[in-house]
Amino acid sequence: MAFQRERFLLRCVAVVVGVQLSTAIAVMGVCLGGWGVNRRLCDSASKGVEVAFETALGTTLALLSGSGLVAASRRQRSQQNER
Repeated sequence: MAFQRERFLLRCVAVVVGVQLSTAIAVMGVCLGGWGVNRRLCDSASKGVEVAFETALGTTLALLSGSGLVAASRRQRSQQNER
């Protein structure tokens, strides 16, 4: 079976998003649980989680659009070679 770059990248992104989601749930659980955590700390943690998700979504879109461009380029080259 040949190495599929797009599938590998999507799985890596899925792992990263899963870890970020788990971290976000843990942070929000601690902050909402009221375990004596400083309010300012929770505000900065929520901003950090927000930035992390925005970055993950941007990376995912960039990888998907890049893999789409690569696939289109390969199709175009193979069609030109067939002529």
